[in-house]
Amino acid sequence: MATIIVVTNFSDASRNALEYSCNFMAHSKSELLLLSIYSFSATLSSDAMAMAAMSETIATDAQKLQEEVTWVKTNHPSVSIRSELVSGVFLEELRRKVIEEDAHMVIMGAGGTYSELLSWDVNIVDAFVDLKTPVLVVPGHVRYRPVKKIAFACNYFRKNLQAPVAMIRRMVQYTGAALYVINVVSPAEIIDEVAVSSKKVLQDSLADLSPSYFEPAFENIFEAIDGFTEAENIDLLMVIPTRHGLWYRIFQQSHTKGLVYLNHIPVLSLHQVTDFI
Repeated sequence: MATIIVVTNFSDASRNALEYSCNFMAHSKSELLLLSIYSFSATLSSDAMAMAAMSETIATDAQKLQEEVTWVKTNHPSVSIRSELVSGVFLEELRRKVIEEDAHMVIMGAGGTYSELLSWDVNIVDAFVDLKTPVLVVPGHVRYRPVKKIAFACNYFRKNLQAPVAMIRRMVQYTGAALYVINVVSPAEIIDEVAVSSKKVLQDSLADLSPSYFEPAFENIFEAIDGFTEAENIDLLMVIPTRHGLWYRIFQQSHTKGLVYLNHIPVLSLHQVTDFI
């Protein structure tokens, strides 16, 4: 049975992400692991007094965690769920649990007004960019609706793009959604024979899904994706983030202004893999 880790900090956004997860995975054979991470600086691990002072808070969180599990079992009885509370440095503990559980996906809720992607806190950004397991971030105000349209944004002219086609295929087949591929290439990029060949490899790999391809002429990559996802009423956006890359820079102030629709859809991080299939 596949394991999906849902991270909670007991906020409204976390509850929303949990409910989204229950609805999204309702017809799968996956098990949800509701994970709470009591995060603290690594320097505190050697401070006995500080650690002791945390014990009461941790006990309270354990009770809240059980209450969340009870809520799921009451409102979504068909969903298999268990819970765990761990303490430590957030990303280290999350990465450890992903490996230990061989998790297929991590789901997190983004709080705040979500008027900007900057409302993602540092833990969400780090997990989204750095974890090799797909991370789905659900805006706190976005309620679940059946996923009918999925968009995958990438630069398919890049010869070093090793797209996670297997994961894309699983998502499309599970949801029955239509797939749209958005080419996010700079107008200044040189499209040579190698680039065209890279595009063909990706198209051949996705051919059985009959995707629609969109190659916009634009200057601002983020605004182009934002406009496309709004025009097509996309339900889920998939991207390949890298540290210091395109999707990491989106969290900078200069890139978030004016991005309206991207604040209203769940975003799934995928990562390059050794082989296309």
